[in-house]
Amino acid sequence: MAIAATAALGLSALAGTAYANNHSPASPATTSALSRSPHSASGTPSALPASSVKEQSSAPGSAEKFWTPERVKRALATPVGPEGRGTTPVSRPVKQSNLPDVALSAHAVPPKRSSAPAPGEARISGPQGRELTRSLRAPEPKKWPWAATGVLFFETGNGRYGQCTASVITHSNKSSLWTAAHCLYDWGKKRWYKNFAFAPGFAKTAPYGYWDVKRVIVPSVYLSKGDLRYSDMGGIVLQPRKGRSIQNTVGAYGYEFRSNSPENDNVASLGFPADGYHRPNSFYSGGAYMRYCYGNTVDASNGNPLDQRLEMDCEMGHGSSGGPMVKNLTHDARIVGVNSHRNGDSHGRWVDNHLYSSEHGAYAVSVYKSL
Repeated sequence: MAIAATAALGLSALAGTAYANNHSPASPATTSALSRSPHSASGTPSALPASSVKEQSSAPGSAEKFWTPERVKRALATPVGPEGRGTTPVSRPVKQSNLPDVALSAHAVPPKRSSAPAPGEARISGPQGRELTRSLRAPEPKKWPWAATGVLFFETGNGRYGQCTASVITHSNKSSLWTAAHCLYDWGKKRWYKNFAFAPGFAKTAPYGYWDVKRVIVPSVYLSKGDLRYSDMGGIVLQPRKGRSIQNTVGAYGYEFRSNSPENDNVASLGFPADGYHRPNSFYSGGAYMRYCYGNTVDASNGNPLDQRLEMDCEMGHGSSGGPMVKNLTHDARIVGVNSHRNGDSHGRWVDNHLYSSEHGAYAVSVYKSL
């Protein structure tokens, strides 16, 4: 699919300390803005691409103190993206050298019921299987599985704030989130965002509080190229809150990360948009509520083997960046992509109802193994 210009839905990109790709991160390197090739458990070089990590210096409880109602209000008023032409590029389809074919998956993990203020499983409004290309408000955002998605707040620099969407992803550390790389790093200005906080189940207020971030991770190639076609995904590790993990508190989605697999059925795209394609901004309540589309993801390039992005029909815009494309939401929900970018003209105006995710293959597996 030819793209004249592409507008990002949230922020942009990366530069920080690098870890080896395994589930128990090695000691961080002493230099920043560098990465090294991942290694297998046996110490031999693996074929996975490198990921880069930025440690956060926040003390436990600092997010709750920093994110005052006034700062939350300002962040919701300035959701990330879309960027101007050339700021968050989508490259031409090219062969990604030395990337292995991968397949990594896990089941969803519901929350510990004792921690949920409103126990019971949530539902999707309307008949299952019906395509929903104009988003609806999530019916029960404080319940599993909706509550595993929330608002990602951050400071963009110089006292300015922004907002994306992130979701809890199952991991042995029980403290991991999945989002878009452009929600963690400003590729245009070559700097990380800071003062992150995650508010799961957000609905104008934060029913589960604001969670401190320990580290953020993106593909190393995103630092150098900021490319949305191949590498716009990122991971986050949270600190426990009041002695509890985020996974035990609100549950965690599973995942299916596979090379060359853009087509998925029964997918919900979740996010906190403040605007959308061909809809008035007043419709979105300033990004204060979770919304969702529902349908299938298709091959964005109509069979081009060099472009395995996921395409979904959904109008959600600024603020929905980083939100999960998750299949089978109400039974064994699994992340297959994240809201990344839309087609736009030279002025950054959206031109159709298509919403895209980078392929979640080798780059996604690399980020996940660095959590």
